[in-house]
Amino acid sequence: MRIAMIATPFIRMPPIGYGGTELFCYELAEELDTRGHDVTVFTTGDSVTSCRKRALYHRPVWPPAAADELNHAAWALAEVARGDFDVVHLNSPLGVALAGFLRVPIVHTMHHHREESYSRIFASHQGIYHVAISRRQLELEVPLARARVIHHGLSPRRYPPSQRDEGYLAHIGRYCEEKGTHLALDIARLAEKPIHLGGRVHPQDRVFFDEHIAPRLDLPGVIDHGEVDHEQKVRLLSGARAIVCPLLWEEPFGLVAVEAMLCGTPVIGFARGSFPEIVDEGVTGFLVPPDDVDALVRLATSPALAHFDRAACARRARDRFSTSVMTTAYEAVYRRAVTGGKVARARVA
Repeated sequence: MRIAMIATPFIRMPPIGYGGTELFCYELAEELDTRGHDVTVFTTGDSVTSCRKRALYHRPVWPPAAADELNHAAWALAEVARGDFDVVHLNSPLGVALAGFLRVPIVHTMHHHREESYSRIFASHQGIYHVAISRRQLELEVPLARARVIHHGLSPRRYPPSQRDEGYLAHIGRYCEEKGTHLALDIARLAEKPIHLGGRVHPQDRVFFDEHIAPRLDLPGVIDHGEVDHEQKVRLLSGARAIVCPLLWEEPFGLVAVEAMLCGTPVIGFARGSFPEIVDEGVTGFLVPPDDVDALVRLATSPALAHFDRAACARRARDRFSTSVMTTAYEAVYRRAVTGGKVARARVA
């Protein structure tokens, strides 16, 4: 199958540090290429991929701006219109607005939480095959005629299972209110556990970071590594007793949770967003009612966490969240898009 994979212009593939959408695009494109598909990736010029690569921007444009995203998507779709493709895989909500100008069937993965302006675009383009990354994300979205759920997957070989438990907690990702970074620091302090952080601040989160997160970084037992690359992230996850995810928003997926599980490290957090469907209670982690910080503190010091079966966690993560499982599900959606077939509304791959 001839596939046009349209990524973002904001972060290279694969991302060196932060970049969930770009990591997803990289993993899927590489596996599709391995399976013999003819994949062209529309990404940044500094991206590294086995697939054919096209780029409008030679370097990533940051911080993300709607004008750059729209410019990138419009250019890529114009290139597709001049080419010979069977299907387009779009990873930009703004690109959906241009779908009417293209005769090639489009599959669109929704990577973000619901935004009304995007939802209006989706509602006006019901011919597109939408993929939600969790059931919860799809539940919160406008009704879509052609939609299904496919969870993200990663290459297990890049996340070796670890039996190490060095006793510290970990929190990795964007430092911000909705990810609960400040709460993760409070939980570690109250549980009297050291905590390792890896991540960075985005411009829109700077005020909250300065007021609520930065002062907590000076507390005893807090080790801030800043933005980490893949190798650093795997080392942090492999030695952690647990990754702490006290989410304060409807997280559409949470790729770092799967990265932790693949390493054998359990997830502890609030039962919010996608987490109730991606965390297998007692096997890959433990969830508590939303906003119950005291319950997470108790969990961080519990015998269940101290004697956690890391090998079983890694096995379950491989069964549910491998690149292979994800790619097989996307191949089915591509075939339906090409043939005009129906897609089940909320089936999980």
